[in-house]
Amino acid sequence: MACVAFAVIYAQFSHGVYSPFMSFMFAVPLIGGACLALALYAAKVRPAPRQTRQAWAISLAALTIGSCLVGIFQIAGTASPYVYAYPVIAAAFAVVAIVLWVKHADAA
Repeated sequence: MACVAFAVIYAQFSHGVYSPFMSFMFAVPLIGGACLALALYAAKVRPAPRQTRQAWAISLAALTIGSCLVGIFQIAGTASPYVYAYPVIAAAFAVVAIVLWVKHADAA
């Protein structure tokens, strides 16, 4: 909900310029959370440990913040090389979450 509110408020002050990264940044946590829930349901394992959920949440947060920044830079008409770090950080935490989940599933 915060992503949608931020995008709507930012769009009010963007002088009619919009970015798909800003408009659809809400989809990152929505789809990412659904993927984790469906994977856990399909695997029929007990709930994921706290560390797994936190690593996955950090991964989704990094992607969401990166999407927001790319949208801001596109609307402003500029760019930054630092936005490429967000997908790398997100991928690293996603790998950590998957490794922790597999370790947890093997222990069960």
